[in-house]
Amino acid sequence: MFEHHARIIADDSETLGIFESCYSAFVCAAGESDTPPLLIEVSRGLSAAGWEVTFKGHTEKCATLADLIYVVEKALTIELQHRRPDLFFLHAAAVRRNDRCVLIIGESGAGKSTFCWHLCNSRFRYLSDELAPINLQDMRIEPYPHAICLKRIAEGMPPLPDATIDADATLHIPVEFIPGGIESSQVEIDTVLFLHKGDSTRAPGLQKLTKAEAAARFYSNALNQLAHEREGLKAASQLASAGACFKLQRGPLDVMRAELVEYLNS
Repeated sequence: MFEHHARIIADDSETLGIFESCYSAFVCAAGESDTPPLLIEVSRGLSAAGWEVTFKGHTEKCATLADLIYVVEKALTIELQHRRPDLFFLHAAAVRRNDRCVLIIGESGAGKSTFCWHLCNSRFRYLSDELAPINLQDMRIEPYPHAICLKRIAEGMPPLPDATIDADATLHIPVEFIPGGIESSQVEIDTVLFLHKGDSTRAPGLQKLTKAEAAARFYSNALNQLAHEREGLKAASQLASAGACFKLQRGPLDVMRAELVEYLNS
């Protein structure tokens, strides 16, 4: 993960298997890193009612599988930001079609992961559905291909593979079952979509954003602004100039995809 390793220890094979599925793209042999690994311990103990997650001396209880996956993901995300303060971390999905990389940004529940899964069933390659770390020197995205996480099954969404992990509140699709495959190389930003709910009576359409509008949206969807020059304002402004930025109203997935593909083919 961005030149750093993590080690997840669990006291039962079922729990360990879940994390091996969620992070299968990152699995490597122990001892391959020059830096101390991020160590996360997951314990079920004698109780089948939940788990305990211990990370950097702090222990958190998780009552459900969805909570467990979320807590471990949060620990990884926060620690990676500490270890790589040079990267500008965005709450975003990212996919690639041919040589063009698309960032998909929106508040929680806006449908980033759902649209990402739909695109990955339409010849787009997968980089991430949640975390997009940007190298500001060359405006390239570091891939973060964990299992795609969906909160619900949306209308018109491609069917889920049998290997999907059902955590009740969330669904997790291991990357081996993503039809478009995964992208393992850094990719330069080409197009940015900011999803919004909008008017349900109108068909989705791309609306070009000014650089000022885009910069404000980048800033509000960043995770580590304060680690950067001028508290992240300069980075947000740089990103607004890195690619074409649009608003895209959420709607039928096929229509949203058609709007994006038409633009990419133009």
